[in-house]
Amino acid sequence: MSTNAVAPARRRPHWWTLAVAESRLIGRNRTVMATIVIMPLVFGLMLMQSGRGFLASSTGTLAATQLGLLLMFGVFMGTTMTLAARREQLYLKRLRTSAASTASIVTGLAAPPVFIALAQFAFLAVVTAWFWSSAPAHPELLVLAFVVGAVTAVALGFLTASFTKNPEAAQITVLPGMMLLMVGMGWALVRPTGEVEWFQMAVPGGAVIELVRAAWDGPAGGYAAAAAVPALLALAVSAVAVALAAVLFRWQPRT
Repeated sequence: MSTNAVAPARRRPHWWTLAVAESRLIGRNRTVMATIVIMPLVFGLMLMQSGRGFLASSTGTLAATQLGLLLMFGVFMGTTMTLAARREQLYLKRLRTSAASTASIVTGLAAPPVFIALAQFAFLAVVTAWFWSSAPAHPELLVLAFVVGAVTAVALGFLTASFTKNPEAAQITVLPGMMLLMVGMGWALVRPTGEVEWFQMAVPGGAVIELVRAAWDGPAGGYAAAAAVPALLALAVSAVAVALAAVLFRWQPRT
């Protein structure tokens, strides 16, 4: 009886166990909870009340702005703050000596903020579609935009945490990354859908914004060519961010 009771727990993957433990730790930290859950959700809801003139010239633009806020505050800032805290507590050092692989550790640590952002974006997308009576024309592009955007935000979080000594310092070290994402998103938002240049989409956040707008406001057919460039650039930006994070991330506390 006892053997059967513990068997399912043993079959759980390492990343899942880490994700559950990390979710509990996040839930106990009011600062991280406010950053990951409350702030981006409140901003996203406020944008819907701003009218179509302010960052909401179309439903796709509104949804793109909402996703950008979720990725910037929820995933990027949340990942940076939690990684800095866990490293200072020597939690990351202990994980590296455990049986869990590097991929499992990274996935387990990144999963909570990503899943929270996914739930928030799904909620905001449904409310936005109902509020403005508009549904995305190509949901598959919306999924691609979230996945690539989340991977990029997590990688930037790991990269920023490499230069963050403690959770308090994260409030300063995230500023360059936030400015980079704001420039990328803002630069894309000032141009109409389909008129954003490749170098604008090459800045982190720009290609994701264009993908969301193409997903929501794109035509019913013939969108493949228009979506190919932002999709490829979003994947390229994500790959570069992941490569840099893998090389520069520190598992040991900074001295």
